[in-house]
Amino acid sequence: MAEKKLSIKQRTRLSVLDINGSPNALPSQPQLQVEKKLSSGPAHSIAAMMQDDALKDENRKLKEELETSTIQIANLSREGTFWLDATPAKKLDPSIVGPSKWANRHEDSFRNFEFENLKADIRSANGNVQAIKVRPIPGIEPQRYEIVFGHRRHRACLELKLPVLAIIESLNEQSMFEQMDRENRQRSDLRPYEQGEMYRRALDEGLYPSLRKLAEALGVSHSNVSRAVNIARLPVEILDAFPSRLEIQYRWIESLAEGVKQNPDLLISKAKEIIDSREDGKGISPKQVFDRLTNAESNPTGSREVMVGGKKILTIKESKNKVTFELGVVSAQKLKNIEKFILQTLAD
Repeated sequence: MAEKKLSIKQRTRLSVLDINGSPNALPSQPQLQVEKKLSSGPAHSIAAMMQDDALKDENRKLKEELETSTIQIANLSREGTFWLDATPAKKLDPSIVGPSKWANRHEDSFRNFEFENLKADIRSANGNVQAIKVRPIPGIEPQRYEIVFGHRRHRACLELKLPVLAIIESLNEQSMFEQMDRENRQRSDLRPYEQGEMYRRALDEGLYPSLRKLAEALGVSHSNVSRAVNIARLPVEILDAFPSRLEIQYRWIESLAEGVKQNPDLLISKAKEIIDSREDGKGISPKQVFDRLTNAESNPTGSREVMVGGKKILTIKESKNKVTFELGVVSAQKLKNIEKFILQTLAD
């Protein structure tokens, strides 16, 4: 068939080539168009040359963009910036990172065996593998950050003088509080007192209008929040009676709170006696502290006998908060004298 002469304007579409020369590798890129009226052999050659030049120019631009991206990625790696789930994480100087007002870690959390193990792991890895989360503090130069979660990982890096790997995200107060609470509950290593203190501050600072609203926002049981807050609201003397506030258990709170409600002075007095005993070097376990505060522990002195001239005249029995005297046969006058002596002793 004879070749039909081109006598109308014809548009030649050019496919963009990738850097390996594969056609149509980037279909989403706009196609280059070269418009030329073809009416002779020389004109056709000119169009082909224009097409070739356009392809070469586009390939050059793509290569330059690729080289620029490669350099940027290399620079980010050298700066310690990484990408975790499409959220930027950067290695920060731990000295420019600090706890927020909602920080929920008691100082005892940085003095126990678990923290020393965590610190050893971070030392061996030359940094924290699992990133903490921080939020930038606006209006401060040089830039500083508050911890959303990861207080122990940050403290370990700070003490080891290692950069801390941190996800950086701008958050409002409630989002920050809720993320902190959620992350700690998932890790299951926050103690009842720490949890209660965190909730107590949120209520006292007005972050949530009520305990119920706080529980709803966090998606946790109202009763669990209430128990945790009740621990944090115990008188300071009772909290300090325990070897560590982190040792207080949820199952003890009802008895302790009831004791405070019924007779706070008595419970505080007992707590001070326990504190004095510990300062004198006497070891008292958390369970023993609870038992003494709630009268659940029997008096260790038990019973004793009073002897006169080799003859037992009196047996004294002590149990809980009760003292019993067992006498032999005595006259009515002696019984009155004993009663009088007891009353005088108690009155002193």
